Amino acid sequence: MRSFEAGDGMKKLFLFAGFLFLSGSFYWLGPHRANDPFPAQREFQIIYQAQVPEPPLDAKSVRIWIPLASTREGQTILERNVESAAPYRITRDPQYGNEMAYLELERPFLPSLDFNITYKAKLTKPLSNTVFENDENPSAYLNPSRLMVVNDTVRARTRNAVLGKSTLIEKARGIYEDVIGRMRYDKTVPGWGEGNTIRACLLGKGNCTDFHSLFISMAHAAEIPARFKIGLTIPEAPEGEIPGYHCWAEFYEEGKGWKPVDASEAWKNPKRKEAYFGNFDTNKFLISVGRDIQLEPRQSGDPVNIFFYPYVEVDGKEWNGVKTSFQFKNLK
Repeated sequence: MRSFEAGDGMKKLFLFAGFLFLSGSFYWLGPHRANDPFPAQREFQIIYQAQVPEPPLDAKSVRIWIPLASTREGQTILERNVESAAPYRITRDPQYGNEMAYLELERPFLPSLDFNITYKAKLTKPLSNTVFENDENPSAYLNPSRLMVVNDTVRARTRNAVLGKSTLIEKARGIYEDVIGRMRYDKTVPGWGEGNTIRACLLGKGNCTDFHSLFISMAHAAEIPARFKIGLTIPEAPEGEIPGYHCWAEFYEEGKGWKPVDASEAWKNPKRKEAYFGNFDTNKFLISVGRDIQLEPRQSGDPVNIFFYPYVEVDGKEWNGVKTSFQFKNLK
């Protein structure tokens, strides 16, 4: 009889592990991991700068809300330092949990008010196919917003996109393919960037905001919870400036959590279309979640369509003119 050796056990173990790997039975790899080019973890510094110019001479009061990135869903804020010449307090919106710095100014006003928010952040990919669940009720993300509407056009388009699809993930993929196939990344026609679903359907053009507003509206038409996220894409270079925001969408799969979708990047990079469906992207730094946001304390004007830039009210009315810039530095 052949005697058993330790090496035999190791060989059997490796063979069994290889079988599991090839059969896709390693749960933490998930169905998309083979097409997932994003690093498992990234750590970087972000500097969010804003400059609020002096308000009109007849202004009596100024209120300012500045979005603050926070720790949530795979993103850990290791440090957050807010520099401001005026006192502020940190608040949180009641619906989405977005944090913000709030200021009230009165005369005499400073010629210019500068804000410097420095973050040190770490993004970590989930170990399993479950993408960061939380205590939120997913059904709350079935409601349309002022610009992300669900009308007859959206319903008809959605029916066509999900035709023959039986599972939620198949329906979401059908919507994703429809948006990529019928939209074009184009910022030459005025009105882009508002996230107006009707405009996206009519023109088939826009930026990331418009792509994902259409995706979310179609997901809602298919009774799939979906939500809007906005922040910054962090380049792979050692350091530099980021020209502006980037947004993406997420849909909810029961038992598996929120699944990210980046249809606009998939349109620009067709070879990465698989990667941008369902994979957590550690290159994205989240600033805020949701649309039609009621700030805290509540603003006098309408709900804020997208909360990425500072929101300013002068004497109770929205006031524009804030300048912003964004810098990054990769740490690891």
